[in-house]
Amino acid sequence: MRVKHMAPLLSLLLIGADAFAEEMELARPTPQQLAFMEMETGAFFHFGLNVFTGQEHGDGFEPASRFNPTDLDMDQWLRTAKAMGAKYAVLTARHEGGFCLWPTRTTDYSIANSPYKNGKGDLVKEFVEACRKYGIKPGIYHTASHDAYHTYKPEDKGQVVWGKPEPSNTRFAEKTAKEREHYIRVQEEQMRELLGNYGRIWYVWCDHWNAAATTKDDPAYQQVTNEAFRRTTQAMRELQPDCIMMGPDTWIPGNETGHIVYPLWNAVNTVDGTVWSRPAATKADSSTGNDYGLLETTALAGHPLGRFWRSRECTTNTGFHHGGWFWHPDSVRKTYARTLAEHLNLYYRTVGLGANTIINLPPDTRGRIPDDIAKAAEAFGEELRRRFANPIASTDGVNAGTTIELAWSAPQEFNTIVTMENLVNGQKIARYELEAFVGGEWIRLQPQNQLSARKPYNGAPGFETIGHKKIDRVAPVVADRIRFTCTEAVSMPVELRSLAVYNCAPIDQETTPQPERNRR
Repeated sequence: MRVKHMAPLLSLLLIGADAFAEEMELARPTPQQLAFMEMETGAFFHFGLNVFTGQEHGDGFEPASRFNPTDLDMDQWLRTAKAMGAKYAVLTARHEGGFCLWPTRTTDYSIANSPYKNGKGDLVKEFVEACRKYGIKPGIYHTASHDAYHTYKPEDKGQVVWGKPEPSNTRFAEKTAKEREHYIRVQEEQMRELLGNYGRIWYVWCDHWNAAATTKDDPAYQQVTNEAFRRTTQAMRELQPDCIMMGPDTWIPGNETGHIVYPLWNAVNTVDGTVWSRPAATKADSSTGNDYGLLETTALAGHPLGRFWRSRECTTNTGFHHGGWFWHPDSVRKTYARTLAEHLNLYYRTVGLGANTIINLPPDTRGRIPDDIAKAAEAFGEELRRRFANPIASTDGVNAGTTIELAWSAPQEFNTIVTMENLVNGQKIARYELEAFVGGEWIRLQPQNQLSARKPYNGAPGFETIGHKKIDRVAPVVADRIRFTCTEAVSMPVELRSLAVYNCAPIDQETTPQPERNRR
């Protein structure tokens, strides 16, 4: 079968592959981006003053003295993350309210002025040490565009409403040049402390990176945040050049519910044509509803011939549990785990479509992951290992070519095929076919992927892009051989690093065991 080649247009004009004797120059991931995709699943720990105030986005007016976990157990956090299968973890070292979980020199709005350990605590240090103890890559959350404590004035107390309109652009126009510079310096120095005092940090989750691109009606906000992001990003590159950052290295898909656009291309073009700005919209992109104050609402499909690589990562504000990013008491907003079936669906629609997923595990006022969420995370990890630890058959090493066969000793029933593209030279596969050898002939398999999704997200993805990984469910078939054929590609040669066959249980409520709920 002749593989077709995608012309450099999103209209997908197709011509014969034999017209392209040489490989096209595509965007390629860095070794750090490849390592990031290899991790697949991360844990997100939203913890800070908000847990004790009931806020989701701090306004900077709640006193630091309210931060007082009664039974903090950092080991329990990382044990839970490891049991879930997380390979990296991120702590909200300083969320948007401005409260710092380390004893910073930049502000008095920190853990040093809280009752925790009589002001001698340092949760960033505790977190990084626990990550290393459990073999998990440590990351920190910090955003230069949102620091309520250094933004608002006393008369704003009680008036800050997140996302109506986006709040942090309401005071920069009123600040003097000296005040603006002070704000920028605080952001830079905090980044330097976080990356200079705790050893190797693997990931910086830089929320709303280059957010001024979405607020062109506020020049002061643009000026301040653009400069703050430039300096914090440069500080990261200077202090820890092997670290990756959400923004220039990774990007989110336009929602916080754990959905990814499919087909998905990791390559993008950017707003200003450089690596230092946000992805530019394409004809395949669309804007999603914004009911949470989210600034990143473009359902990003990427561009097969984009100049820059941005590994995709799906955030899960409500994908793994109900209630928001931070733990809240039931009187504010109930925080409790979703079902195992929902967790599996989350995995199939993120990792199973070529993206990472970072799963929120919010500690409560004790400083512990709530029991029901911890048990759900452990059950999720156990189920993934049960499903994917032992394939019926799999290939070894990188296989180049448009057609790859995989055979095993005796016919067995299977319903799941997992493909992984070799991305070292860029993402190339645009469409493929899967076949099984049954009764002496090859029969074409049809995708049976059914995922919870709303437009513009694809609830029934077919055989198109692969990227890091594609998990395909097919109608059950008994065979001892399958064949993969790439039928459309961006460039040649195409390469698979893995082709594997499994027989997995369904993921519906009736056949999937439910995690025990233990509400406090």
